[in-house]
Order: sequence, then C-alpha cells, then structure tokens
Amino acid sequence: MQSHLNELIDQVRLADALDIGIVTLLIYIGLFWLRHRSTQSLGVVIALIAAVYVLAGWLEMYLTTMIFQYGIIAVIFSIIVIFQQDIRHGVERLVSSRWLRQGKHDASDSGTIDTIVESVAELARDQIGALMVFPGREPLTRHMRGGVLVDAEISEPLLLSIFHPQSPGHDGAVLIEDSRIRQLSLHLPLSSNLAKVQGSGTRHTAALGLSECCDALVVVVSEERGTITTAHRGELTEVDPAGLAQRLEQFLGSQTVTNDLRGETGWDRWFMGVAALSLAILLWILFAYQTATLQRTIIVPIEYRNLAADWVVAEPRSSYAEVTLVGSDKAFKILDVSAITVSLELEDVQLGVPKRLSTEQALANVPSELSVNEIVPRWVDVIVRQK
Repeated sequence: MQSHLNELIDQVRLADALDIGIVTLLIYIGLFWLRHRSTQSLGVVIALIAAVYVLAGWLEMYLTTMIFQYGIIAVIFSIIVIFQQDIRHGVERLVSSRWLRQGKHDASDSGTIDTIVESVAELARDQIGALMVFPGREPLTRHMRGGVLVDAEISEPLLLSIFHPQSPGHDGAVLIEDSRIRQLSLHLPLSSNLAKVQGSGTRHTAALGLSECCDALVVVVSEERGTITTAHRGELTEVDPAGLAQRLEQFLGSQTVTNDLRGETGWDRWFMGVAALSLAILLWILFAYQTATLQRTIIVPIEYRNLAADWVVAEPRSSYAEVTLVGSDKAFKILDVSAITVSLELEDVQLGVPKRLSTEQALANVPSELSVNEIVPRWVDVIVRQK
C-alpha cells in the first residue's frame, strides 16, 4: 500500500496539481449551485447523463458512446432550454455568494423589527391583508413588476396606512431594505405549486412565487383568517408575532458578511470544499492517472549538424531511426512526435575517415515521463567527402 502511494506521489506533476485544483474549484461551484431545490432537478439530470456515459464507456457500449460523442451539443442545448430558469437562478445565487459580493446591508435594529412585528400583529388582528418583502442576497429586480419608489423610514402608522383597504397600493407588496420602506405597490410572480397554496389567497401565492425565485423572505397577512405566514425558499410557514420577530432577527442577521462566516453555513462550505477536493482527486486517479506501462515505436528523422560547407555525407547514409519508448498512456497522449530528433554532431569528423556515432546519445526532446527502451540503428557510421 505504501509503495503504491509513493509511486502515485512520484508521478504527480505540477500540471497535475493545477489540474486537480481547477477541477476542485469547478466541482465546488457546482455543489454550491446545487445546494437548494431550485436547481437540484438539473443536478439529478446531469448526474444521470454522466453516469450513463461512464457506464457506456466501461461496458464498451459503442452505440451509446457514439450517440454521446455526436449528440453532446444537442444534449447540452436541450438542458439549457429545459432548465433555463434553474440555470439562471443558480447563477444568481452563485454571484450573490459572500466571496463574490462586495458587501451587504447590516441587520435591522431591534427597534425596527419591533415596529414591523407590531404593525403586522395589528393588521392580523384587524384582518387586513398585507405583503412585505425582505430581500436576501440574490437580486429581486427581474422578479417584481410595477412599484412606487418611497424610500421612507419605517413606522407603524405608515405601514398601517399603506395596507389600509382604501389605500391605492394596498393590494401590492412593500419592499423593506436597510430599515427603510423602499417601494410599495409591487407585483410579485405567482407560484404554480397549487398544492402548497391550497385554501389560501393571491397574496400567499405571490409570496410563495417570489420565494421560489430567490432567497427573499416574504411576510403575508391573511385578510380572510387574520393569520401571519412567512415564505422562504419555497416554503410557507404560519407563525405568531413572537415567531415572526424571531424569524426576522434570524433572517436579517444572516445577511451580514460576519454572520455568514460563522455557524452551520461555514461548516457546510468547508464540507463542500473537502468533498470537491476528494472527488477531483478520485476523478484524476480514475481518468488521468495511469498505472499500466505502454511501449510504442516511432520513426524519428536523423539530422547531421555542423558539417563544413563544402563537405557532404557519403551515401548510403541513415535518414531515420526507429525509437521504442516506454511510459504511461497519459505521457504518450501529450507526446509531440514531431519534436523528437536524432541530431548527430559532425564538427569533429575528418574528411574520408569513417566515424561511428551513437544515435541514443544524439536523441533529443524525449519527455522525462518516457524512457527509451531501444533505438535502431544504435550506431551510425559516417563518412564525409568533398562536394
């Protein structure tokens, strides 16, 4: 076991380490992208396609392999068309991650949260419908329509007046960000998941729809039942005022960079990094690392160098040599046969005097990963004459 491990380490080049590093980064981005259910369906499809391709190559299923080789562009295009919403959502989540964003607003203070909770509780008691959006890290602009810019300080009278049944914008949503009311009368996308919104109204459908598109937290007050519901990551949860306060503190606190670096999220990313590195190493061992030794013979031209201008090599003279190389399949794949030559040095040759030269010593540009097993002819007898 130790000898195999040492052999593996000895064969790892700087290019291999860089190769593993790049693949690790790509796998990590893929795992980060597929963490949430909005893109998990796409991940399952890609994993199944990859599994079928690997299985087809392993079992030498020629027809299936040929379909993959000639139809891969069509498959990729089909995946992009079918899962375009999931792909867009995944990219938005990726670019909004803490290591790509410049910064994030601080959590709202306890006084602001208390004002929001008291307003929501009063609206629920009076059975007045309301819809409030608290953005997360992912962009919201393309998911919302309409809206009136307000940029006002949060207060209970203002929130109650916005959602008063006689107010022109009471049917729309309010966007609350950085402890301020940014916009009102916003229209949100409606969810198509009727099973989750069964028995609820349009506000719940809109809240669920937005939470399926991004990581925003949406608070809904039902005018029919006087209940308070939160929508986040495609889930509806009914809460009381105390539960709403706790939910807002948790959500708004998690938006800061400092909090993002602590707790379960940090461990999740550490685990994803380890998993990505392990998978990259496994893939390198399976597909790039070769333990089998191959032997191949190539034809190499013989060139004569530094011969006096008025001298020529007498015929017959050797023009080619057969060189047998030994190494791994990976080393042969990166071999540039045209770069290998047998370069015989004729600077010390005397006119008309035979000279025996070694072709093995004159062999040049053989990669260090390959070794020379045999070269024919091993020696070349050279006689030069006057032109």
